[in-house]
Amino acid sequence: MKGMPLRLIASLLMLAVLAGCASTQPLRDNAPGTRPVAGSDEDQLWYAMERAEQELQRSPLLVRDEALNAYVRDVACKAAADHCTDLRVYVMDVPEFNASMAPNGTMLVWTGTLLRMHDEAELAFVLGHETGHFTAQHSLRQWRRIKDTTSFLSVFQVLAFGGGAANAALLGGLAGHATLFKFSRDMEREADQTGVEALLREGYDPRAGVALWTRMLAEEKARPYQKRMVLFSTHPPSDERLADIRSAAEARGNPAGDLGRARFLAATRPFLPRWLSADLAQRRYASSILLIENLLVDAPGDDRGLLTYQLGEVYRRRAGPGDPAKAAAYYAEAVTLPGTPAAAWREHGYAMQEAGQTMAARTALERYLSLAPDAEDRALVQRSLQQTEGSR
Repeated sequence: MKGMPLRLIASLLMLAVLAGCASTQPLRDNAPGTRPVAGSDEDQLWYAMERAEQELQRSPLLVRDEALNAYVRDVACKAAADHCTDLRVYVMDVPEFNASMAPNGTMLVWTGTLLRMHDEAELAFVLGHETGHFTAQHSLRQWRRIKDTTSFLSVFQVLAFGGGAANAALLGGLAGHATLFKFSRDMEREADQTGVEALLREGYDPRAGVALWTRMLAEEKARPYQKRMVLFSTHPPSDERLADIRSAAEARGNPAGDLGRARFLAATRPFLPRWLSADLAQRRYASSILLIENLLVDAPGDDRGLLTYQLGEVYRRRAGPGDPAKAAAYYAEAVTLPGTPAAAWREHGYAMQEAGQTMAARTALERYLSLAPDAEDRALVQRSLQQTEGSR
């Protein structure tokens, strides 16, 4: 805990004391624009969260693109309705699916979440769900149930980031608090209902949550031997949970509504190459394949080349039995599609070279250099071209 301010240590110790007696304090009326009563356990919890938020604002993981932040905040405000003024929304450059909302109204949305969304309605459902936890004060309810030393140590570790003990995995107390406050199924059901109600109120398709959760559940099941998705450490992945979300949507009659797909794509697609590369770097190949295949189902034409190339990259890097051939096939397809990156021509050229198709390899590599004249690997590619020249 080196470098932690004494004031923060004092507040944490106060939290430990309050944990044993907080259950006697009633929940306040969490009306828009209100704050906890001074000196209450909730006030102390907010204090720790606010200190963590100050550190978060200096984090290198904070996405500072004004347009993207404005868009995500706009959707969050639609989902939060009257509680919009209580929100501070931060987009974090983390390649995982997760969104959370701290007890003091600080909302975090990770870029891995935006990558997996197909439209604005799905984003509104997730942010509406998180707002539901906030308005119902679920974090405070769970906090008041923490009384044992082990749990307090978890709190201390989570909140310590606010004093300078940086931990990228936790992203500070604000993101890490969700790991502590694991919500009950009843709380999750209540938050899901809030998310569905937000969709209906704003004219979105109420079935958006069903579509999203179906994909996320499938992606989680594609990781049987890997660390589970961060979201599911607090939002249990289950067919029962999916059924609850579906029931909440069907109870409203499933009226057709807006998906906001064009708005969502306009705001997020400039970041698609970066987010895909970051996801691939996690080496969760099975879930990456599923993610990209899901995106390809309804991808606009200009995205298909990039997504197909990224599928080739997944298979090339995994390098399992039959994967090189699959990678070569996807590269060959990618170079025929709009929106394909220059790198697809390079990888296609290398695959053709490996297959002994010298002329096709040379054509592809030359095309790569023409599209990326300042490429850092230009000398290496030229050497490969010289090899194809010698084999003609």
